[in-house]
Amino acid sequence: MAVAKWLQKSLEAFKLPTEIHNDIEAKSRYLRPIFRDQSDLNTGILGDELRKNLEESKFLILICSKNSAQSSWVSDEAKAFVEMGRLDKIIPVIIPDDSTPERDLFPTFLREYFLQNPDKELLGVNIGEVGKDKALMRVVSKMLNVSFDSLWKRHLRQKQIRIATISISTVVLAILTYLFAIPVNVNVSIFPQQSELPVGEDVVLTIDGAEYSAPLSNPQFTGIRLPGYRRFSHNRLNVTSKFFNPVDTVVTTGLGVRREIKLDLLRDNTFAFFSGYVYDEDMNPIPGVEVEVEGIKATTNDNGEFRITLPLSVQRAELPINLSKSGYRPIYREDETPGKDLKFIMHP
Repeated sequence: MAVAKWLQKSLEAFKLPTEIHNDIEAKSRYLRPIFRDQSDLNTGILGDELRKNLEESKFLILICSKNSAQSSWVSDEAKAFVEMGRLDKIIPVIIPDDSTPERDLFPTFLREYFLQNPDKELLGVNIGEVGKDKALMRVVSKMLNVSFDSLWKRHLRQKQIRIATISISTVVLAILTYLFAIPVNVNVSIFPQQSELPVGEDVVLTIDGAEYSAPLSNPQFTGIRLPGYRRFSHNRLNVTSKFFNPVDTVVTTGLGVRREIKLDLLRDNTFAFFSGYVYDEDMNPIPGVEVEVEGIKATTNDNGEFRITLPLSVQRAELPINLSKSGYRPIYREDETPGKDLKFIMHP
C-alpha cells in the first residue's frame, strides 16, 4: 500500500529535535526501525514471527482503509496488540473513503471491541482531513508523547528554512548559470585525404567526452555545444575513421560564442606495404628473388624476406605482383592484397 510505504519511509527519516531527544533520553535521533509486516515478513498466517515482532514493538500503526478493514490479517494484528494490553499504543491512520463511514474503516476486531467498550474507542489520524504532513506529525507526537503543536510549529520553521535555503540556492545557481550558461557552438570540418582506396562508412568525432558520428562522404559536424565553462579549458578532440590515421589534439574555444575547426584526415598505411617471405618447396628461404609491384622492385635477403613500400598515388586494395629468380618458375598474381606477412613458394 502506497500510504504504508510513505509512512514507513517518512517515520524512519524523521530526526528527533535536539530538545525532544534530550528530554526523552533516547539513544538514537531517529525512530528506526519501523517494522512493516507486508514488506518485512513472509506471507502466511499470523504466527510466531509476527507475534514476536508485535511484542517487541512499542506502537502499532494501523492503516485503516476500505481494503484493510476487510483483512483478517490486520484484524488479528490489532487483536494481538490489545491482548498484550497495548490498546493505547495503537495509532490508527485513516485513509477516508466517500462510500464508507470512518468507523467501518477500522479492522473487524476493533469495530467489535469498540462496540463493547465505547469508552475505549481510539481517535484516528485522518489523512484526508489533515493532509500527509500533519498526519505524519500527529503520528510522531503520539509516539513521542509530545505536543503536536510544538512539533507542527517546528516543522513549519524547518519548512521555511528549507524554502529560504532553496531560494538562496536558486539565486546563486541563477548567477552561476548566467555566468557560465552561454555555450560555445563548435563546428568541425573534416577533410579526408583523397585516394583510390577503400574507405570506412563513418567518421567518429569525440570532443569533451561526447561522441558524434557523420558519414565519410560529408564529414561535417555542426552545432556542437560546449558548456560555457569549457571556454576556459583545453578540450581534447579525437577523430577516427577506418583506413585513416586518428587525429588526437587539443583545442581551445576562446571567448567567443562560435569556434570553427578544420582538420585534415590522412590515410594510414593499411595498403602501403607488400612485405613477406619467399620459400622453396621445402620451405627454405630463397635469397635474391626479385619482387616487383607497380614498377617498384625489391630483392629478398638471405632470409627470403622482402619489403616494398608504395606511395599513396599507386596504392590500391589489390595490385599485380611479380616474383622472379633464375632457376625458378616466376610467380605472377594479378590481384594480390597488400600485407606485411605475405608468403610465396617458388618451384624450380
